[in-house]
Amino acid sequence: MKLKFSLWRWLALVALGSLLGKSEAAPAERGGILLLKSGFEPGVRISDDMNQIVGSDVPGFSWESTPRWEGSRFAYLVGRGRKVTDFMESVIERQVGQDGRESNVLRLINKADDPEQGSTSRNEFSFFAARPPDEYKEGYVRYWMKLQANLDRLLPEDRPAPWYMILEWKEPNAGTSKSARECKECCDAKAGGTNNYRINVGLQRRPGSKEFQWVIRGERPQPCRVEEWRHENSQVRIPLGEWFLVEAYMKKHAREGRVYFAVNQQVILDTDQTKPAGFSGRTEHPDHPLPLRFWSPMKNYHGMEWNTHGPVSQWYDDFELWSSFPPGHPALGDTVGAPPKGEG
Repeated sequence: MKLKFSLWRWLALVALGSLLGKSEAAPAERGGILLLKSGFEPGVRISDDMNQIVGSDVPGFSWESTPRWEGSRFAYLVGRGRKVTDFMESVIERQVGQDGRESNVLRLINKADDPEQGSTSRNEFSFFAARPPDEYKEGYVRYWMKLQANLDRLLPEDRPAPWYMILEWKEPNAGTSKSARECKECCDAKAGGTNNYRINVGLQRRPGSKEFQWVIRGERPQPCRVEEWRHENSQVRIPLGEWFLVEAYMKKHAREGRVYFAVNQQVILDTDQTKPAGFSGRTEHPDHPLPLRFWSPMKNYHGMEWNTHGPVSQWYDDFELWSSFPPGHPALGDTVGAPPKGEG
């Protein structure tokens, strides 16, 4: 009877919401829909051409079918005709997972930069949004991640460490990039890049420091490259050689956008609570916004100085993709419920 009553109660709430013209249910019911869940266990594999993750290890979810997205694949930025595995590699391997038990995990390996490729080579797994009007305007991801244990010993401490990016949201190329000379003359800025607008999460280490810190940036690469805002956080430790829980959310909007990033349930940045200098609530290009085409939640991309001593790896487990924050997540501001734990 209790189950039957709950079903009728849910149907009544949906009907009431429709009558009132609302897109949400009651406040305690707020939250997104789980779109994809995988622990990279048997049933999931890397395609033979190393371009895709395929298969399913959780009933009801498949890497080939992610609602609201056109598809997903790896991007390596290696020259045509080159052997990709000379520069990048993606594998599923067996090792001790975040719960201390043996588990299948995804490993992204960054070996070397292809000198024949104009942009720095990278190993990233991206989701591609459907075309308007079906594109996504917000999304949330949660997974366990591990950085290479000796990352702090790969480069000297007496100079700043080069950039190191682990996650990114991007608008596509608008074709409006200006040259270094044009950008210097018009805006005292750097030459334009290949994406219209982007927000990324990474880490950095200042000269003389032994500790890394988190850095989150909003950048307008076109027509000239301008960093609009930056948030640095040294209060939440960056674990090396240890599994840590990543949560990331972004809402695309001209005035009411939001960026959220947390590690082990410690918030690094929530722009609804902390507004970095230069952040106005806009999470898109100010003059010529394009649909948010790329979302790279798993990304091994950095200045190639990091590879002085060989390949650099990152590991992932228990991946979840949501349409928004999960129901009951503290970031929703609800007083009922708690964020569901990632499962091993």
